[in-house]
Amino acid sequence: MRQLNATGFMHNRVRMITASFLVKHLLIDWRWGEAYFANKLLDFDLAANNGGWQWAASSGCDAAPYFRVFNPTLQTQKFDPQHKYIREWVPEWQELTYPQPMVVHEVARKRVLEVYSTALKQN
Repeated sequence: MRQLNATGFMHNRVRMITASFLVKHLLIDWRWGEAYFANKLLDFDLAANNGGWQWAASSGCDAAPYFRVFNPTLQTQKFDPQHKYIREWVPEWQELTYPQPMVVHEVARKRVLEVYSTALKQN
């Protein structure tokens, strides 16, 4: 989010991780994230932005399966193993003053799967 706010840009991988975190870990309506990114992105494209957020939320016409929940730690290990990107934008990341995680991935993943499963059964 620091990169987006400072530059108007965010790498696509990080956009997907952010969207997954917001809609699946925090259960925030995808439209809030979509609107925020629409306002901030210099390379904003309505179809790509809406489609990406719907994909991450497992809604829309080309959605990811609802059970796909990105694990931020595994994404970091796979795509930023040297932590270059994180250190550039969050230099205090490994300091004692850095806040503890807001959610535990395994707990958040279980919760969103239950929420989606319940919604599918009701419809």
